[in-house]
Amino acid sequence: MNKLTPFLIRKIENIVGKKYISTSAKDLVAHSKDWSFHPAKNPEVVIWPKKTEEVSAVMKIANKNSIFVTPWGGGSSTEGNPIPVKGGIVLDMTRMNKIIKIYKEDFQVVVQPGIVGDILNQKLKKYKLFFPPAPGSSNIATVGGMIANNAGGMHAVAYGVVGDWVLKLKIVMADGQIIETGSRSFKSVTGYDLKKLFIGSEGTLGIITEAVLKLLSVPDKKVAKLISFKNIKLCTSAALNILKSDLEPAAMEFMDSVYISYIGKAKGFTIPANPSLIVQFHGNEKTVLEKMNFLKKQMQVFNPTFEKDYIAEESLKKLWKYRKAGRTVLQEIYPTKAILAAEVGLPISKLFNFLKKTDSLSKKYKIPTIIFGHLGDGNFHDWALYEKDNKKSFDKAISLNEELIKYAIKISGTTSGEHGIGIGKRKYLPIEYPTSLSLMKKIKKLFDPKEILNPGKIFLD
Repeated sequence: MNKLTPFLIRKIENIVGKKYISTSAKDLVAHSKDWSFHPAKNPEVVIWPKKTEEVSAVMKIANKNSIFVTPWGGGSSTEGNPIPVKGGIVLDMTRMNKIIKIYKEDFQVVVQPGIVGDILNQKLKKYKLFFPPAPGSSNIATVGGMIANNAGGMHAVAYGVVGDWVLKLKIVMADGQIIETGSRSFKSVTGYDLKKLFIGSEGTLGIITEAVLKLLSVPDKKVAKLISFKNIKLCTSAALNILKSDLEPAAMEFMDSVYISYIGKAKGFTIPANPSLIVQFHGNEKTVLEKMNFLKKQMQVFNPTFEKDYIAEESLKKLWKYRKAGRTVLQEIYPTKAILAAEVGLPISKLFNFLKKTDSLSKKYKIPTIIFGHLGDGNFHDWALYEKDNKKSFDKAISLNEELIKYAIKISGTTSGEHGIGIGKRKYLPIEYPTSLSLMKKIKKLFDPKEILNPGKIFLD
């Protein structure tokens, strides 16, 4: 592949404006790393386009001159997804952050990819609409990044993942061609569903420049109950009992005793350090309060050690703030430790087995682990905590992580439920998809013949 020359940089300046292209060390470093443990890599240049036509013009130059291009959203990925591992151009999409049109009567919104999830929902609030599947990082994550990784989150048990809410996409292909796929109709079986190929493709097949999203009416009331149990067996049994009932929770989150204790230390979250569930309900006030009462009765057979209801809006916000505080709390309490995250999807019936396996591997490698996640849809996050600048500790965490992911695949789970493959999970694709991996590679080659889009991701070189 080729390097960017001063001549090509001037050509790009003419497209986006001199102000929106940078080779400064500060900007290159800022686009060299995400939240993962993978090493940073500086791009040669960062570009901030404003519209689809600018993205197309840049891609035509990149394709003609065989220059790598890595799309960038909020930089909150955890598998190295946006790291420009082979240099080249980083295409930062955050200037493309507008709501183009709201179709209130159709429950739809047309957006550019750079709008942040929480900002989108704030703007939709005055129309009493919201975009339900936004992930836990939606205060940072952009819609384009969410679609590119098919992100999930706390409310996936009720609302599914981001891809379930995408109706239509505008895409710039590797050669600069602009295409549209999908429809504003809620149902369409016209031709191949190319839209779904781009959802979750991590920017390796094309660059999303516009999306039509489905919306829902904002629920009248949101309430939640925090329930703690003596052990993991009782906790998972209680969760399965809830899922088998007709309660239909909007969220059901699991936090192990270690997670609870860490948050308690840093944030004054004074509940017993036992395995816990957050069960949330959305709906009209009468219905959700009835569900809370029924849940309380239903849980008595599992002998909860602690229960607390969160009815007021402010108390509910505080509860979710605690739930999302894990990473920052660990950095505050243990500045010498780093996180190696294993995020997997599992059949719900295998949850207890997975948690037991995690505990046994933690003891085997003498590496502390923390488990939490979206128990309602079987999507778990397992953090192995290793010592920074300690190769032996890091290698142990890697080995633990590998065994755990392979175990998840063995029990009919998947390598990733929401974070994507990126750099770190490429080696597991041949294990999980031995018969179809070659077809995936052919699709990549068809869409991006020179393989310039987000190189070094999903597939091993």
